[in-house]
Amino acid sequence: MQLESCETTTSKSRENTERRHPRFFLSAPMVARRALSAGSHVTRGITVDISLGGLSAVLCGPPRIGERVSLRMKLMNSAFEAPAVVRHSSSARTGFEFLSLPPESRCTIEKCIRRSLLYPLPNEAEIQVV
Repeated sequence: MQLESCETTTSKSRENTERRHPRFFLSAPMVARRALSAGSHVTRGITVDISLGGLSAVLCGPPRIGERVSLRMKLMNSAFEAPAVVRHSSSARTGFEFLSLPPESRCTIEKCIRRSLLYPLPNEAEIQVV
């Protein structure tokens, strides 16, 4: 898996939205803030995976498909916030697609993914039962 550098241009980002980005396991607390006519509503949860295109999470009270939200979390001790749209939603899992991902947020995700690639999960052949 090869990641583009943090200096990737916006046009390259648009080209990549046509295909699904590889996802990487990430379990981190997060907040999805929804704008409502009577203010905003905060839904807390935990991420399941992340990619340069979006993330999935288990939430308490998931938003509806097509709803726009602001996702907030900490990645590698750095605050992260990104606008997103709900692409699928159920009581088990909600999938978000990032919208207009700020360059600094993209770099944070790339660093997080690169770091996770240094510690791959062991395959079954590597696990010895004692």
